[in-house]
Amino acid sequence: MEKKKSKFKQIIKIIILLIIIALIVRFVLNVKTKNIVILNNSYYSDEDIIEAAHLENYPKFVLLNTHKAKNRIKSLDLIKDVKIKKKWGFILEITVQEEKILYFIRSKEEYMASNFKTYKLDNVSGVPTLINFVPESVEKSFVKEFSKIDTNIITLISEIKYTKTEYDEKRFLLYMNDGNEVYITVTKTNVLNKYVEIVKKLGNKNGILYLDSGNYFKIKE
Repeated sequence: MEKKKSKFKQIIKIIILLIIIALIVRFVLNVKTKNIVILNNSYYSDEDIIEAAHLENYPKFVLLNTHKAKNRIKSLDLIKDVKIKKKWGFILEITVQEEKILYFIRSKEEYMASNFKTYKLDNVSGVPTLINFVPESVEKSFVKEFSKIDTNIITLISEIKYTKTEYDEKRFLLYMNDGNEVYITVTKTNVLNKYVEIVKKLGNKNGILYLDSGNYFKIKE
């Protein structure tokens, strides 16, 4: 009898334990996402990304299909890549990689991005304006190289003008916010990343910087 009672007690304990586990699992499965953190977004608001992913109702955390959410976010024009992590505390962390906006095309009233697509956008600041026509083949090579320029350098440029010569069909003139003018050719566009260092060596003088050939500086009269 005592052995039977002991086995019965053990069975009861196991049943209670299983019930507790089931209740915990049920609770965890039904807990909604507590917080959604969006990282690295510049052109889309947090709300834009949350809405695109269909996460505005903060769905159940454990059952959330991150693969579907990722694909939905990637459907946004300027989204290049997305990473989604589930973190402790029922927090969803979404890190996006956007295409870089390079400049505003005055004639089209559109923005050129690093993927060589143009977009109608609002509230974009810190990019220069392309003020004249550029042949498509030249612009493609320019965009490819210009997209490698640091964003903090791009913000220093006010306007871009296509200024080809008979010797160089890929020559551009950049009007800088500090009053300087810079000539570049597409193949040497990467030199712009050293612009701040170059200007420091020039002191407080303004002029024309020829980075397309010769790398020399001409003081404005």
